Amino acid sequence: MKEINLHLGCGGDNIKGWINIDNYDCTSADSSRSGANYDMKMDIRTLDAAPGSVDRILLVHVLEHFVRWEAVALLAQFYRLLKPGGLLIMEHPDLDGCIKMYLEGKVTIDTPLGKLNKGFTQFYGNQWDELEYETHRYVWTKIEMRQELVKVGFTILTLDNQAHFHVPERDMRVIAQKPLN
Repeated sequence: MKEINLHLGCGGDNIKGWINIDNYDCTSADSSRSGANYDMKMDIRTLDAAPGSVDRILLVHVLEHFVRWEAVALLAQFYRLLKPGGLLIMEHPDLDGCIKMYLEGKVTIDTPLGKLNKGFTQFYGNQWDELEYETHRYVWTKIEMRQELVKVGFTILTLDNQAHFHVPERDMRVIAQKPLN
C-alpha cells in the first residue's frame, strides 16, 4: 500500500513523494515566500482525509501562523489523521531561541524595512508586505510544545533546536509519533 505523506503549508517547496498542500498563491507582493508549488490548494484546518490514513505529516514554519488555540486543535486533528506509528514532523520558531538570537544581535536579514534581527522577525513574521497569512500569531517554547503533544497522545521522539530546513538554534525541530496501540 502506498504511503500518504502530507507536506502542509508547502509554499514553494514541493517535496517529491509527498502531497504538497498550501492555501495561498505567491504574488509579487509577497517577499517572504519562494513561490507557490503545491499539488493541492486547501486550508489545512479542513483537511479531507480519513482518520488513521496518513503516514507522515510535515509542517515547516507553518504552526506559528495560527493563534495558539487553533494550533492546538490542528495538533489534535493531525493525531486523528495519522496511522498508528505515523509521524508528525515540524519545524517552527522556538521562543527561547528567538529571544537568545535577538539579544545576541549577530544575525540579520534584509527586509523592505531594512536589516532586522533574525530572532526578532520570528516574533511577528512578515509585517512589511501587508499579507495577513504571513504574520506570526504565536511562537511556542519547547516545553509547552511537548506538553500539548503529550496531551493529544503523541510520543515525542525529537524535540531540539537542530532545524534542518531553516535556522538551527533559533528554530525547534519536532518529531512526534502516534503510538502503535
